Amino acid sequence: MADVSSVSSSIDLLTKSSEPYTATAAINDGFIDAASSTVTGDRTTGLFDISGNNLGKDDFLTLLVTQLQYQDPLNPMENTEFISQLAQFSALENSTNVEKAIGNLGDSFKSTVEAQQYSAQSMNNTAAVSLIGKEVRMRQTTVNWYAKAGVQVPINVHLGNNNSAVVEIVNRDGEVVKTLRTTGKDSENSAALQWDGTTDTEEIAPSDVYEIRIQGQEEHPELYAFAQDVVEGVRFSSEGALVKIAGQELSIGNVLDVSIGGNNGITGSLSSSSAVALLGKEVRMRQTSVSYRGMANEQLAINVEAGARQYVQMELIDSSGRMVYAATTQVDEGGLARFSWNGLKNDGSYADPGEYRIRFVGEENDQTLYAFSEGIVSGIANLGGDARLRVGNYTVPLSSIIDIAEAETEVGAV
Repeated sequence: MADVSSVSSSIDLLTKSSEPYTATAAINDGFIDAASSTVTGDRTTGLFDISGNNLGKDDFLTLLVTQLQYQDPLNPMENTEFISQLAQFSALENSTNVEKAIGNLGDSFKSTVEAQQYSAQSMNNTAAVSLIGKEVRMRQTTVNWYAKAGVQVPINVHLGNNNSAVVEIVNRDGEVVKTLRTTGKDSENSAALQWDGTTDTEEIAPSDVYEIRIQGQEEHPELYAFAQDVVEGVRFSSEGALVKIAGQELSIGNVLDVSIGGNNGITGSLSSSSAVALLGKEVRMRQTSVSYRGMANEQLAINVEAGARQYVQMELIDSSGRMVYAATTQVDEGGLARFSWNGLKNDGSYADPGEYRIRFVGEENDQTLYAFSEGIVSGIANLGGDARLRVGNYTVPLSSIIDIAEAETEVGAV
């Protein structure tokens, strides 16, 4: 006859828990008597609520071996019952293997999707670069207003077969602040409007981004606002490639028409094989740190793209994570903030020569806030198969480039 305490000890070992659960089993003729066995404790929380303590195939095998160890040698387990339990063990193992296979399939599918997304983004960036120097027409759904006296914001409207249209300027709350009406159309079925920033109540609208809405455009898709000009450059953001045209930045998905402009533009891509197409182009590079050399009269200029902010607070962080310098400056009319650092820390001492990370207050919630440097691409370097651009005294990877534009030609240059 098996020892009841030994079976209880085996069950405690299987549960692997020190929580107050108890299990007792009575042995009758070599088998566990279910009617006399008890389990106490809360079976909805604690041990029974932890998915990692579910009975697995190893635990099942331990139970089976324990049952064989403590069976009555005079009344052993029936062969049919033993085979049935082995079949249950096989089914449990197959289920576990299927679960692992499904998990591996999910990882493989995720990797495939990520690769497709990366490929699509690369093609999108390639298409954006090829537009530089081309004349394009792009659908325009918003307008930027900076609340400056005397400024006129142009709005072009395609009328199609309509002779006129009513254009509404809508704020972030969905309220119409200004209603404009067209006065005719040209040979291209378009009309040009001007918005001076005033509202229908003759007030000046605050600086913000406003939606352009045309009455009836849901029923008449030929009614739309657009911007048309030669593409000056592109900028790569977290939302995708943005095309710089007529003083605006519009998503490449808004391109409606492309034609050859004043030059042939760039026909290459952002791949290593076509990086040479960027030679002579002016680029903007994201800047995440500054290098301080500790020289006399050293001044480090830090330019910041601040968007619609009024002030920017910058911090410089050393290699140990300590803030050594903090400053706040005002944003100019073009949305830029400019800092200058001579190595002097906030405590009055000078920083040690080295690399200092640039951090902005609020940057985690605003992808449009970043420091940058600009220059002309003067050469291409190939480091280990990875094409890099030489810009001034720096060699930077293509991934650091966030804006590309045609370099301005000096008067008298050949």
